[in-house]
Amino acid sequence: MKIYISGMITGLKHDQYRKKFKEAVEFLRSEGNDPVDPSELGKPEHHSWDYYMRKAIPQLCECDGIYMLEGWQESKGARLELQIARSLDMNVVEQSMEDNLDEGNYGQGEL
Repeated sequence: MKIYISGMITGLKHDQYRKKFKEAVEFLRSEGNDPVDPSELGKPEHHSWDYYMRKAIPQLCECDGIYMLEGWQESKGARLELQIARSLDMNVVEQSMEDNLDEGNYGQGEL
């Protein structure tokens, strides 16, 4: 399944959000999915928020589902992406950091 990764980028340092998105890519691949990582579009300080959203939304629309990283609720862009995904009847999976931290799977449900 092709899955779009959604989470907070704006307001975080490049290394902070890239690490979270890369870990999600690795997890989704290990589960046999094809992850789409919008954090690869570039650094937020290079362009405006709306510039990146205009690039990211078409990526989202090509996917079968969306994977919401922990803390997505604090991101205007992630909230918009979730609204679009739900409107398009995509599968929605939220990352949960509460379970299985030692195992590195962050308690994700089956995708």
